[in-house]
Amino acid sequence: MMLNLVACIALTAPMSRPALQSSATTAVRPPLKPAIQTVSMRTGPIRMEEAEEGAPPPPPTSLVAAGPSTELIQGLIAVAGGVLVHLVLGTMYCWGNLISYAPKNLLFFDGLEHPGMTPDAVQVLPIWLTAFTCGLPLGAKFSKALGAKPTTIIGCVISLIGTLIGSYQTSLTPFVLTYSVLAGLGVGLSYATPMIAGWTHFPKSRGLVSGLVLFGYGLGPFIFNKVATGMALGGVAWGSMLRKLVTIYTVISLTGAALVAEKKAPATAGAAKAAPAKGAGFKEAILSKRFLLLWLICISASTPGLTLLTLYKRFGMSTGAVIASDTFQSFVGGVAAISSAVGRVFWGNMLDKFGFQACYTTTTVVQLALLLLLPMTVASKLAFSATLWSIVFCLGGSIAMFAAVNAQVFGLANAGEIYSVLFSGFAVAALFGVKMVMALLPSLGWTNLFKVMAAMCGTAVGLLALLRKETSTPAAWEK
Repeated sequence: MMLNLVACIALTAPMSRPALQSSATTAVRPPLKPAIQTVSMRTGPIRMEEAEEGAPPPPPTSLVAAGPSTELIQGLIAVAGGVLVHLVLGTMYCWGNLISYAPKNLLFFDGLEHPGMTPDAVQVLPIWLTAFTCGLPLGAKFSKALGAKPTTIIGCVISLIGTLIGSYQTSLTPFVLTYSVLAGLGVGLSYATPMIAGWTHFPKSRGLVSGLVLFGYGLGPFIFNKVATGMALGGVAWGSMLRKLVTIYTVISLTGAALVAEKKAPATAGAAKAAPAKGAGFKEAILSKRFLLLWLICISASTPGLTLLTLYKRFGMSTGAVIASDTFQSFVGGVAAISSAVGRVFWGNMLDKFGFQACYTTTTVVQLALLLLLPMTVASKLAFSATLWSIVFCLGGSIAMFAAVNAQVFGLANAGEIYSVLFSGFAVAALFGVKMVMALLPSLGWTNLFKVMAAMCGTAVGLLALLRKETSTPAAWEK
């Protein structure tokens, strides 16, 4: 199904390869000497050798414009594998649903009941996110040393083992160490490698590749929340439920990991060794002004959306209005997961067409306006749900665009390592958002809190303008 999805998107544009071949055979011109051309791709200039007359056309580099070929099929398979892997990697976000079925001895670190208190188990997800962020740089190093496929497999196996061991725990501390820390490290190892492998097949469609792979990451919680709820309501015990889920996760993730592969260099007799990927050095990148601006943009633009994802139900239920329905809010949350997944594909594709600045500014401004509108929608289920879904649609796009713009700004040479640090902005945003709500909600109320979130989006727009000015001059690694 995933391969069909990717293939349908890839083949929507007219196939131009036959026309190129036809013109090559009919044109009359003297033989060309190898020449250097610069091709603008929104991802930065790329140097390409012009083929001799009569040589076969170059392999496709765009996911939406390439014709059917062996290279294209291999690329589609690699991207589809990434979607399957991320379908499982994203299931940690099922914890917001799973916690309602957790046994009482897993709710507090002391194993006792504390009626009326927020359970310690709400820290499972933030701790997982911290471990996940720590695993990202390890994944980048493993990928360079071992390749994308082995790294993805290792990461998936570690994550599965952590979840499996966690299913046997009867107290919160060892559960967190396995289900959050060990599994989180595994997800960090395998998170970026499917996208980086996909970029090697389709360098002109990095945004779309990132969006497609992360589509699985957003869709996973929607699917497996339903599966887990069905098991729990069907009387399956907590530990058995987690182990059944691990069995499903194993089949899907390892199948996907087996499909993930970087593009192989063509085996041409006497051909020169492929030049190494160009780009900024790791230290050079993270110490640059561009990195600082991107990191601050990430925090200020994503904090509102990530915070809203954890608060929308609490807000809706507190209004006392027509939207204060547990069934309705659960439905809204399920569709929000799909909206986020679709947003990743849509905005990833728009990034390839219109560039980072135009697309990211659009998603940020739209979120700003909708955050101000949200408190006014509580009297209508349709207005509330449409507003929330639109915010999450933009948030999903923002996450996908950051994965791609990292490679655009800093090049592919150290893209994995650089992104592992840049991604920490999302972890900071998630943790900061929770603390912000705890500190401000009692005194400000919901409406003013949403205004604070909207102001953060406004700050991101200003930072985007500074980034535009900064990138107007080529960096040292671009010269």
